[in-house]
Amino acid sequence: MKQVIISLALLILGGCSSNSITSNPILSTGIKKSSETEPNIKVIALNNMTTLKSIIPQLAQSKVVLVGEHHTNYGDHLNQLAIIKSLSPYWKKMAIGLEFIQYPYQQALDDYIAGKITQTQMLRKTQWYQRWKYDFRLYRPLFEYAKAQHIPLLALNTPREITKRLSEVGIKGLTKAEREQLPRRMDFSNAKYKKALEAVYSQHGGKSHSKNFEGFYQAQIAWDETMADKTAQFMLKNPKTKVVLLAGSGHMKERYGIPSRLQRRIKNKPIVVLNGISDNPSPTQADYLLLSPDISLPKAGKMGIFMKDTAKGVFISKVIKASASAKAGLKKGDFISRLNGNKINTIEDIKINMIDAKPKEKVLLSIHRPSHRKIISKTLVLQ
Repeated sequence: MKQVIISLALLILGGCSSNSITSNPILSTGIKKSSETEPNIKVIALNNMTTLKSIIPQLAQSKVVLVGEHHTNYGDHLNQLAIIKSLSPYWKKMAIGLEFIQYPYQQALDDYIAGKITQTQMLRKTQWYQRWKYDFRLYRPLFEYAKAQHIPLLALNTPREITKRLSEVGIKGLTKAEREQLPRRMDFSNAKYKKALEAVYSQHGGKSHSKNFEGFYQAQIAWDETMADKTAQFMLKNPKTKVVLLAGSGHMKERYGIPSRLQRRIKNKPIVVLNGISDNPSPTQADYLLLSPDISLPKAGKMGIFMKDTAKGVFISKVIKASASAKAGLKKGDFISRLNGNKINTIEDIKINMIDAKPKEKVLLSIHRPSHRKIISKTLVLQ
């Protein structure tokens, strides 16, 4: 699918096009106007769809553009990169804000862009597979482009330790040192946002009026406020640099999360671009909606085990039946000490070493089995 973009302002509010659908269409003679004959159905005229190129000049006029994503959708990330590349000729100075790196790890991003550390070292120093956990291949083109073009990357997110504490004890239960890691002002007054988050929480089996929801809600607000605050701080220190901010669409939809909180700080309304079209799109959701290309990452090779980090190393807690590991003779209780000759201390080591592993590829593991004195070698054919 070619990448296309829909301008809500043009298509839903009814722009200059003769094909636009207005909220009050003219009714034929003899037909009564009622809720039955005029249901609240929104229409997107497909012949009005345009390309990304046509709206880049509008995006370029803004000081900051927020681009949402569904974290596991590779097409969304390619759209984000396309916007960044398209804005580069217009913006003399650009920075890219990242939800997926927590702000204490800013130095690792600086060192990566400066060429002082490798991509693998950056993943380790930002604790990517411990804190974000999504497949780095989804984001790799973005990181590689930023490095090649020397575009600063901004770590924006709240430390996981703080959001976890908020979920457990709420903002009033934080210590002084913990509270100081959050923005001074955090706005909890948006009832519509809270209701939307209640729906999300309920979809995952939680009860919206429970104490646990209140912790979840406060953690979400802290997340939004921190990302907005870190972006605003950077913009104030670097007034000539414009920012593309990348985060989950839930933090941007209806401008409830990051957009309104960033606007409060910089006194400038950011442009919001979301990937994907919901069941009931409206002009309040965002300024633009993008259709993502139908593309997926290459299938990753799998070992077929469950693991956990322990003081003794990576412990195999379960071997999936008929998996590559089961066929190679791995057992529950084994410890993985090496992978293709590389020393393994944590699950993160395994994920980094297998980042581009493919199905049918062979992997050599060194296994410590407590019932054996010697290290056991096992060759897996990944599935």
